[in-house]
Amino acid sequence: MAEREPSVSTSSPTSRAVASSTAADRSPFDRAKRHVVVACAAIAGGLAVAGSVDRTTGGVLVVVGWIAGVASLHRLGRTGSDRG
Repeated sequence: MAEREPSVSTSSPTSRAVASSTAADRSPFDRAKRHVVVACAAIAGGLAVAGSVDRTTGGVLVVVGWIAGVASLHRLGRTGSDRG
């Protein structure tokens, strides 16, 4: 009989624990900064879609990005003032 090689998992329990601990260690300010970046990406994506594919869909993405941007800037400001 041929011997079986142990299966090697690319996602070890220790790497999953490290990934979850780094996500949990992020401060609210860091998460708020990430939301601002996502909102900017939505606006840029909406402009790209409006310029190349469909104006209506791109316009909707831009408006959603602006709403998300205002909300994320508000959150960023509140968490920034709490840091002081």
